[in-house]
Amino acid sequence: MAGKDPQPVLLDTNVFVSAVKDARRATATLRLIISLLERNDIRLVGNELLALAYLRYAEAFPSPTATALVSAILEKMEIIRVEDRFLSACAPYFPAEEVADCVHAATCLQIDAILVTAGRHFKSIHAAGVIELLTTSEAIRRWALP
Repeated sequence: MAGKDPQPVLLDTNVFVSAVKDARRATATLRLIISLLERNDIRLVGNELLALAYLRYAEAFPSPTATALVSAILEKMEIIRVEDRFLSACAPYFPAEEVADCVHAATCLQIDAILVTAGRHFKSIHAAGVIELLTTSEAIRRWALP
């Protein structure tokens, strides 16, 4: 019996920020990211905008934890080159100034990834059934709790 392909998962920047903003605390979000990094059934995916945002936030919240985490994420994360047709399909759900969120949603649509976010920017595109979304709390319950 052949194994299933790993589930592609895109972690929104707010998940990363929640994990590194207080380096003195081992938050549930930090445990979630570590769990996802260790799992063979998860494939972390993203795009160039997401990778750059992770790096910016690691600089904004400097700590050994942020440095190690961003390094581990970027090492494991597969960068997806988003096709225009997926950007066009997602664009109606986002204001023009939310380009990065549109690109993240298009990344998920293109490869059927689950988007994990604490934000509400993706509510309408998820409600329309275009992408699958988990809140950070749902992702913690699914992947980080024993």
